[in-house]
Amino acid sequence: MKNIEKIRSRLYKAIADGDNKNTILNISRHLDNLIVQYMKIQAKKSVS
Repeated sequence: MKNIEKIRSRLYKAIADGDNKNTILNISRHLDNLIVQYMKIQAKKSVS
């Protein structure tokens, strides 16, 4: 969860700084992947 917050913070900073759209998109994709991984872990815990 800590990693998600780090990446989310990096995304917000990139947006605020007006970084390149590709940079923002890459950070956003990375964040999405981390969230999906976290959700899969949570789903496994709730099933078990």
